[in-house]
Amino acid sequence: MALLALCCSASTQAAALWADAGELAQLSLDDLLRVEVQSATRYAQPLADSPASVTVIDEDELRDHSYRNLAEALSTVRGVYLSNDRNYSYLGVRGFNRPGDYNSRILLLTDGARRNDALYDQAQLGNEAPVEIDWVKRLEFVAGPSSAVYGANALFGSVNAVMLDGGDIQGARLTADTGSGASQRLGLMAGQRVDSEHDWFFALSAYDARGNDLYFPEFATINQGWARGLDGENYQKAYGKYRFGNWRLSANLSSREKHLPNAPYQTAFNEPGTHTVDQHALLELSYDGPKSNDRQQQFRVFTGSYRYRGDYMLAGALDNRDTGHADWVGGDYRLIITTLPAHKLMLGLETQWNTVLEQRNFDLAPASTYLDSNHPSHTYGIFVQDEWRLSSQWLLNLGLRHDKHSDYAGITSPRAALIYQASEKATLKAMVGNAYRAPNAYERFYDDGGVLQKANLALRPERIRSVELAGDFRVGPGGRVGISLYRNDMRDMIDQVLDPLDGLQVFVNQSSTQTRGIELDAERRWPSGQRVRASLSRQWSSAADGSELGNSPQWLGKLVFAQPVAAGWTMAGEWMGLSARRALVGRVAGYGVLNLTLTSAPMAGLGEFTLGVYNVTDSLYHDPASSAFTQNALVQDGRQFRLSWTLRL
Repeated sequence: MALLALCCSASTQAAALWADAGELAQLSLDDLLRVEVQSATRYAQPLADSPASVTVIDEDELRDHSYRNLAEALSTVRGVYLSNDRNYSYLGVRGFNRPGDYNSRILLLTDGARRNDALYDQAQLGNEAPVEIDWVKRLEFVAGPSSAVYGANALFGSVNAVMLDGGDIQGARLTADTGSGASQRLGLMAGQRVDSEHDWFFALSAYDARGNDLYFPEFATINQGWARGLDGENYQKAYGKYRFGNWRLSANLSSREKHLPNAPYQTAFNEPGTHTVDQHALLELSYDGPKSNDRQQQFRVFTGSYRYRGDYMLAGALDNRDTGHADWVGGDYRLIITTLPAHKLMLGLETQWNTVLEQRNFDLAPASTYLDSNHPSHTYGIFVQDEWRLSSQWLLNLGLRHDKHSDYAGITSPRAALIYQASEKATLKAMVGNAYRAPNAYERFYDDGGVLQKANLALRPERIRSVELAGDFRVGPGGRVGISLYRNDMRDMIDQVLDPLDGLQVFVNQSSTQTRGIELDAERRWPSGQRVRASLSRQWSSAADGSELGNSPQWLGKLVFAQPVAAGWTMAGEWMGLSARRALVGRVAGYGVLNLTLTSAPMAGLGEFTLGVYNVTDSLYHDPASSAFTQNALVQDGRQFRLSWTLRL
């Protein structure tokens, strides 16, 4: 409660936006609450009408806080927390973030298009994400299940990155960064709204970093526990889209290489060469038709690809390579009917053919193959969503989807939400829904020949049932307070365990798990530009035997603020704290981290400057490790700096 009191009493201010004719007007709280979001229902609707708890991070905040990737921005959302193993970023939602889970229970969308790969089901959100956060106009996070409209993966939350259009740029922007870990980044964005029918946007980005020198006491007998020059990372990303009338063509390519300093999977510590490569590609053609006779058609066709390569330096100079390759094509069709007053009906069909789902594991020298598998699959889903405006105060949203995976029986996912708008200042929501996720190819078929992991062809889909009550209340001019109570019951949860019979890791279905909690959040904006939001979450988690889930903090606290300072500069920051978490052995201590960012207004001919200081107090903190590591917990970054310069061309 102290955090909420601090939120209500803080006197903070927000930054000015681009000071030219093409800039976007700063949103007041009233404007923000009227922002139309698409991720909850697959069509635009006001936040208050969404059949879920939705958090929107607008462009003002994305720029003022200089978030470095999607994961960092999402970590400021109520009930959400972040873990990192120095390779990937993992998003925990409402007490659920199993170490080693590749965000397979989070759905990632860009402009409404699915971005989870077909092999591991992973939503990549850190530097490994296929898109840069600089290219994002708005982030929408939907808490809770959304399988009723999206199918698999939308169990604990859905992320939709609304990408910039050419009209948001009207020219070009060049960005150059330098920072801790000898990091350097160069980015270019260009775009233009040609006329009402044509708009184009294009972006490139390249990043390279040496990384940090890191100390691991578990390896104190090797180089005194230090891994030096082994934390490097580089990536290259490209994105473009072209709108012509009601059509939109989008394309995205990315490649990220990360060197691993912490010796996962029994690799040799302080041995150069252990690294991973993740590559994404997506090509999409979509159509968003006009309303005709109270009907609107929407459809898209797409093709995607994902490639993974991991080189692992084992003891005795043995070089092991792990590869994954997925190709897929698909499409979806939606018909929105509004012939009846106060009624909106959406009918949809979606299908995807996973033409390649290949996994290989082999030693390079001496040559030896342990795994060479390819198990293509296909899915289809049909769904319906029915929204009724029962009166000026009552709104009912019903959704139902049936999905069929080629290897499993069909699964039906319902969702229902009853929304009561008591007044312009109070909205109450009661929501219940089911979601599912079928085992992915990695969980079912990966077997490295009896070294660390074996396959389990008998895995069953996991399912979740969620119940939530939420309230949103306006407080004075420009203020709001929200509360949410939820319960998630999961059965047949897929978890990786150690088989005592042979000592190998294997994915199995657990009987049941549960998370429940309460979330409080508050926000206020002032006409002069002041902005602050805060949240406090209390969550409980338990497995079938009553034990607490791993990497599941009981308390989460957030404070996010921005305030103009002298001469057009803006100070922004976020403080995030969480309580202790259970690790594989014992518990990992809780922590609090403060980030601060100072941003200038655009200066004629000189551009805009941003200085970011992350983990200002240089706190030493850890995240629980998965069974892939010798360490029980992995150290996170200390104080980091980044200086960024942006010039409009």
